[in-house]
Amino acid sequence: MSQALGGEKRVYSPVEVHERAAVLRGTAPEEIVRWALETFPGKTALTVSFGGGGVVLASMISQIDKTVPVIFLETGFHFPETLEFKTRFVEKYGLNLIEMHPLTDPGPLYQTDPDGCCGIRKVEPLQRALTGFDAWISAVRSDQGSSRAGVDVVEYHESGGQPIVKVFPLAAWSRDDVWRYIREHDILYHPLLDQGFTSIGCWPCTRATRPGEPERAGRWSGMGKTECGLHTFTTKL
Repeated sequence: MSQALGGEKRVYSPVEVHERAAVLRGTAPEEIVRWALETFPGKTALTVSFGGGGVVLASMISQIDKTVPVIFLETGFHFPETLEFKTRFVEKYGLNLIEMHPLTDPGPLYQTDPDGCCGIRKVEPLQRALTGFDAWISAVRSDQGSSRAGVDVVEYHESGGQPIVKVFPLAAWSRDDVWRYIREHDILYHPLLDQGFTSIGCWPCTRATRPGEPERAGRWSGMGKTECGLHTFTTKL
């Protein structure tokens, strides 16, 4: 990972990333996004599913630098509403959208091996997409569930021996914070969120949540699964 600094390039170590996280905690998400883009110019990407808080970060990036790659994983199993919304959102905000597709079509593998299905349709395409990038911005929040509790605004990770800085500008935000920002800034949001869905992924593995259920309870319901693997294939150092 390199940073332009006085015309020279330097490598960020895990310790330096940890120290930077301490400085950025409590900073507005917009400033964290700016830090990432300025620290890793041309080497930063945002991933967005268009089903949640990622639209907040996408709208911020559209105001800072529209050339930043915005990665969308086209799994082949998105709700029609997701694809229609994605098109509207990208057109309105002028995003530099990069769509990634699986290399093979395993069919309805989700019925027998949901982890394998996510691996083929999401994880592997994202690994390909992130090749060459030094920083990855995502809308993960610490209040989304036990598997995400404790995430920091900036983290040093490795995947296959390759380092990448994961940037979570909304790490300390709550779901209410996300909605407050969306309403105050009149940001477009996924139409299914008004129909009881609180986390939206592929249609075979997503349902609307019931009153009182956690935000991600509608994902892989009854499958004993809480993550697709996008945020577990890297190792935090």
